[in-house]
Amino acid sequence: MSRYQNEAEAAAAGFTIVHEPERARYAVYAEGDRLVGEAHYSLLGDGEIDFDHTVVAPDLRGSGISGLLAHRAVTGDAVGARSIRASCWFIAGYLERHPELVSDAG
Repeated sequence: MSRYQNEAEAAAAGFTIVHEPERARYAVYAEGDRLVGEAHYSLLGDGEIDFDHTVVAPDLRGSGISGLLAHRAVTGDAVGARSIRASCWFIAGYLERHPELVSDAG
């Protein structure tokens, strides 16, 4: 299985990560239209965002896709100036490993 280090490598293999604000999620698609993962969030007023659910297809675990999805989610436009709450264990763990990404991650 390939291990993707960045979105460019994943894109070259047919994966795209997009923000779908109407569904309150960042989604990963393979080959353009097959949903293979998502990081769902809830906006808590104007000042906070809670990442409450993250899932990636089991056959992609260990490929780096989950980390790329988490990175896009916590640095994406949905966050903006909001502080992050991570009730999802995966996003919470990602932020623990990358505290430089969010100064007041919760």
